[in-house]
Amino acid sequence: MNSTLRRIIAVVEVVLVAFAIVPVLAWAILRLFPAAAGWHKQAVFYVVAVAVPFLLAFARRQKLVEYAIVFRPFRYHLNIMLTCIVPFLLADLMFLVVDYKRSWIGALVLAVTNIVLLLVLAWLLRRKPSAQEVGIVGAGMILVPVLAQAAPSIAGQALVAFFSNALFVGFGEEILYRGYMQSRLNEEFGRPFKFFGVSYGWGAIITSVLFGLMHVGFQRWIIGLDTQVTLAWGVWTIFAGLVFSLVREKTGSILAPALLHGLPEAIGGVVGVFMG
Repeated sequence: MNSTLRRIIAVVEVVLVAFAIVPVLAWAILRLFPAAAGWHKQAVFYVVAVAVPFLLAFARRQKLVEYAIVFRPFRYHLNIMLTCIVPFLLADLMFLVVDYKRSWIGALVLAVTNIVLLLVLAWLLRRKPSAQEVGIVGAGMILVPVLAQAAPSIAGQALVAFFSNALFVGFGEEILYRGYMQSRLNEEFGRPFKFFGVSYGWGAIITSVLFGLMHVGFQRWIIGLDTQVTLAWGVWTIFAGLVFSLVREKTGSILAPALLHGLPEAIGGVVGVFMG
C-alpha cells in the first residue's frame, strides 16, 4: 500500500472515530439510559471519547504511550504545564469580554489571542524556564479569592464544576484529539517541520482543524445537547487546537495539554457557580 493511500485511510479513520463512532456510541448509551440529562449527557460523551482510544489501542495491540497517553516523568510534564499556565489563564480572560460561541468579532479576537499564545508558549518552552513557582502563584491568585467567598451551600457545586471540567473536558478531549488522532496521523505523515525547535507535521494541523469542526455543533446535535450551528466557535478553536498540539508535540504526552485545557475551564466553572 503506497503512502498516499495510507494517509487517506488514516484521515478517514480519525474523522469517522471523532464524528461518527464516538457521538453515535454516546447517543446509544443515552438512549439506554434516558434519565441522563444536562451535564450527564456531556459526561457520557467524554467517557466514550476516552474509552474509544483505549479500545483501539487494545484491538491493535498497541501501547498507550503510542497514543501519547504517558505521564512519566511526571515532574517534567508538570513543569511544562506550570510554565504555560499563566499565559493560558491570561489568554482566557478574553472569555469575559467576548462571545466565544456565535460572534465573529469574538472569533477573530480569540483567534488572534491564540496565535499570540502559540508564539509565547513556543518561546517559553524553547527557553525551558523553571516556572513552577510562577505557575502556582498565578493559579493561586485566581483561585484563593474565589474559594474564600464560597458559601457552604455552594461549595459542593463549585467542587463538582471544578473537577467535572478539569477531568471530563481536559482529559476527554485531549485523549481523543491530541492523543489518539494526532498520534495516528503522525504515524503516516511524520513530523518533518520545526517550530521553535519543536517537531510537528500535518497530524497537528489536521487534528486542529478537526478539533475546530467539533465545536461547530454536529456532535452536540447527535447527543442532544444543542441544535445550533456555531461556526464562529469552530473557527477560533482551530487555533486553540494548534496551541494544545504544540504542547503535546513538545512533551510527547497529553498530560500537560489536558491540564492546560481543563484547569482554566475548571476555574471558569467555579467562578460561574459563585457569580450565578
